[in-house]
Amino acid sequence: MKVELVLDAGQAPAPPTLSQRVAPSAAAKAKMEKKPVVVAKKRVLTRRKPRVKKGPANAADLDAQMEDYNAAAAPAEA
Repeated sequence: MKVELVLDAGQAPAPPTLSQRVAPSAAAKAKMEKKPVVVAKKRVLTRRKPRVKKGPANAADLDAQMEDYNAAAAPAEA
C-alpha cells in the first residue's frame, strides 16, 4: 500500500500523464520484443493435425451402437 502525505499543495508532485500511466514499462517492452520469434517457432511445432473424416454411418451400425450403449447403461440384475 502506498500512502503519500502532502502538507502543502505546492509540494505535491505533478500527476503522471495519461501516456505515462498507459504505456508499458521498459521490462514489458523488452519481453514483448523477444517473444514473437519464439512464439512463431512454437506455433509451427504445435499445430494440430487435421481430423480424419469418417464416412456416413448406416442404420445397422447405429443400431449396434445403441444396443451397446443401452447394455452398458442398464442396471445389473440381482
